[in-house]
Amino acid sequence: MTTRTVYHIGLDGVPPHLLEEAITRGYTPELADIRAEGASGTTKTVAPPLSMAAWCSFSTGRDPGAHGIYNFILREEGSYKTRFANGDILHANSIPIWDYLDSNGISTGIMNLMAGYPPSESSGFHIGDIVTSPPDGSFIYPNILAEEIEEKVTSYELDQYTPYTPDKTERQLQKYLDGLFRMDEERTNIGKYLIEQTENSVYSYVFSAPDSIQHCLAHIRDESHPEHEPGLVETYADKPLELLTIYDEFLGWLRSYMDDEDVLIVLSDHGHSPVHGQINLNSWLYNNGYLSLESTSLTKLKLFGYNHLFNTFEAILHRLDLFGTVKEAVAKAEGDDEDGDKSDNYGLKDLLTISRMDYDWNETVAYTIASGGQIYLNTSNDHPAGWITAENYDDIREALRKDLLNIRDPKTGDEVIENVYFGEEVYSDEYKNTRPDLIALPVDEYQIQYPQTMKTKEVFGSAPKPGSHSSEHDRTGIFLALGGGANGQDVKMDITDYAPTTLGLLNQPVPAPMTGSIRDDVFDVDATVSEYDGRVAAKRSVRQVTKTVKNS
Repeated sequence: MTTRTVYHIGLDGVPPHLLEEAITRGYTPELADIRAEGASGTTKTVAPPLSMAAWCSFSTGRDPGAHGIYNFILREEGSYKTRFANGDILHANSIPIWDYLDSNGISTGIMNLMAGYPPSESSGFHIGDIVTSPPDGSFIYPNILAEEIEEKVTSYELDQYTPYTPDKTERQLQKYLDGLFRMDEERTNIGKYLIEQTENSVYSYVFSAPDSIQHCLAHIRDESHPEHEPGLVETYADKPLELLTIYDEFLGWLRSYMDDEDVLIVLSDHGHSPVHGQINLNSWLYNNGYLSLESTSLTKLKLFGYNHLFNTFEAILHRLDLFGTVKEAVAKAEGDDEDGDKSDNYGLKDLLTISRMDYDWNETVAYTIASGGQIYLNTSNDHPAGWITAENYDDIREALRKDLLNIRDPKTGDEVIENVYFGEEVYSDEYKNTRPDLIALPVDEYQIQYPQTMKTKEVFGSAPKPGSHSSEHDRTGIFLALGGGANGQDVKMDITDYAPTTLGLLNQPVPAPMTGSIRDDVFDVDATVSEYDGRVAAKRSVRQVTKTVKNS
């Protein structure tokens, strides 16, 4: 067994061009040194580039088809129901790297890594992520660690800051940024404390603010953005670069703390590109005959509201600082029916959005359940009212693919969808029963909207409001590494490569189910691949029995 420690520092959403600008302009000398002395390149992430699916692939070494977390919102097998991704689902579907290591007596320290709630009870510590962790829940394991962190450093704060939107003042924008900077400054201090006070072989920390600040300020940095605010450029355009100095200081501290045999890996789960226009795929599916709606009074009422009143209602929620809260509550809400088909029971999501309860499933061909462009066909083998059979599946799917590729922007005539992949082209088969049938990826500067806000009279939207995703994820993140023989420039890592490579760096066998590669071309590793021997599941079962006894 090695005495080496591997440190993963995730800078959520940092694109290569932002890192290059930060290094060139002198904001990040530590990152410049790491790039010069070690290995560097890019990280190719999942399709579509969504943080939930990407970080789950990072931790399991498997593509979304092999861990089943395709998006933030997931379709339940054999049902029209959906559920919000979380740590329980990840553990039920796959095995994160910390569970493999735990089964071999190796402890880990995890902070803010999706899907991290409930936190894993593996040896070491586990702090839940900002998306799946409830503010009032116990998202730190062991529980006593939360009190220790608050006493010795500061209270651990989840991401609860309300983003800036154009109907707010510049003072509110500054307040938002102050909170964002403070949150991650405190998080780096907590990270330092935990490294100093605990002994783990792997530390995986993810810092989310880089993603948030780019979503918020892209229209200020992008002079061609339709919502560009030139009056704010001088004060705010460099804020994303200034934010990176927080992590650069932390990396400098970490490098001075590390031993010679330790390994430091810096990565992002995706990049960022500007957004100048939007399309709602469910609206497009409806207007092109692929999605049908019921004619009930409730459905008609909701359609009138979204077509004529939604923009005003959204603006009011923003002014009251409630939009983010309501949006999150609706996204995480579950339906109440038990059989996965329609019933008289409506959940919060079903009452407030154009949902599965409004679709005429006897006529619907295809639908989406979340942003990102993942489309499901209403197949007879895994939908309660599905009618598409194996005999007509291929023809219908190919026809839809061609129609999607022919979508044109009504103002410019330019294409909107760059590529449409079949599910099996990008995802493996383990969770094929909940796998999207098609994945439509938009061209640069276009975003696919959340389907729940579909308007039957509006397929295309203008540029997102500032502060509300005025940039969007792309599939290219960053990669830098130091130690462990790391070498090479222009290295092309896949998000699934990190888990097996980390096991190799710790001289641990790599489980055969991992779909990522052991990157012995980048690091000095001589890893073996072994079949999973069941010890992880056995240990997990013991913990579950113990937990049941404690709660009885």
